[in-house]
Amino acid sequence: MVILGQIIMRKIMLLSFILLFVSLWLGQSHAQSTSIDNGLGWLSSSQNLDGSWGGTDDSIVYTAEVLNALKALNATSQNYIAGINWLFLQQDKITIDELSRQIIALNGNINTDQLIVSLLSYKKSDGGWGFSPNSLVSNPWDTALALQALKAINYPDQNVIQSAINYLLSTQNTDGGFGFYQGDESNVYMTAMVSSILQQFPQTTSIATAINEATTYLIAHQNTDGGFGEGGGTPPLQSTVFETAYAYLALISETTDATVLGNAINYITTTQLPNGSWNDDPYSTALALRALANVKPNLSITSNDITFSNPTPTAGETITITANVKNAGPSQAYGVSVQFYDGDPSSGGALIEETTIASISAYGTEQTSISHTIPTASSKTIFIKIDPLNLKDFSA
Repeated sequence: MVILGQIIMRKIMLLSFILLFVSLWLGQSHAQSTSIDNGLGWLSSSQNLDGSWGGTDDSIVYTAEVLNALKALNATSQNYIAGINWLFLQQDKITIDELSRQIIALNGNINTDQLIVSLLSYKKSDGGWGFSPNSLVSNPWDTALALQALKAINYPDQNVIQSAINYLLSTQNTDGGFGFYQGDESNVYMTAMVSSILQQFPQTTSIATAINEATTYLIAHQNTDGGFGEGGGTPPLQSTVFETAYAYLALISETTDATVLGNAINYITTTQLPNGSWNDDPYSTALALRALANVKPNLSITSNDITFSNPTPTAGETITITANVKNAGPSQAYGVSVQFYDGDPSSGGALIEETTIASISAYGTEQTSISHTIPTASSKTIFIKIDPLNLKDFSA
């Protein structure tokens, strides 16, 4: 796995005027586990002949959620295209829920301008959205979905965005959770949904506070089996796959508690049926797959993680270069290859040495070092690559 996206440099001035630059090439890959493959196989086999998923009453919601999962997993095959085409033709739906989900799933595939115009026309004066165009009052459920739809298309009017955010923040309960309507008791599903959506926006003090309180609420409501779910609201609580998946997606960027996250993923993986589905249900299966798609390491390194035994070496001197590789992800990384180059390898740089870190635990750090003899008193560039051939399957 090559980790892309940032270049880190560390400058060292040597007594002999050698200047070392240490760079990391960063990137991400997605490795599909057996659970994911089996889940995708079941979704493919359960697709309706018209391209949709689910029954008559829930086909838009189910199809949109499946399409979101397929896109997240880069599984955009004929099943995906058929689903997109079917969803686009459903233009006679009037609920905000369905309209918002259409926009989210179709974005990037089919022009959604007219759908956006319809969605905006249903916005209430308080900044939120109600169940349908004729609803008199807004509610957190439909407002959250509408806001997610606008975020998906990067809607430019920040006044509309901010008013929707403000409405959502005003509906948060004192326990940190959210309910389906203002004044409703908090529940895991709505809290996870709203938190996940708020995380997509710049973290102002009010948004960050709301997310932190929602995170605390979610962690406090994890059940003893590792899952999440209300099960009717009174003990014994009953975990569900879809609530657990949504809670995991809301927590993945907000906590480094490996026990909380690991128990949630364990609940998901152990409740998968032999046929590859979760509960023989496209909606639960899609959300479970989205959660599993986020079970992977997140390897990184900064300039402060790279040290030299002697920061001012002379020509001919052998120094030790040490790299601390961090894993900020919820999954353990195995067999992490680390290559040290004298110069840019894409421009003929020479490989100094390759080392392998046996494993890096979730949210852990491991160290690897090499010895390098300074060849000449000249400017040098040291490049560090992590798993450059993208060979490692890091996923759980």
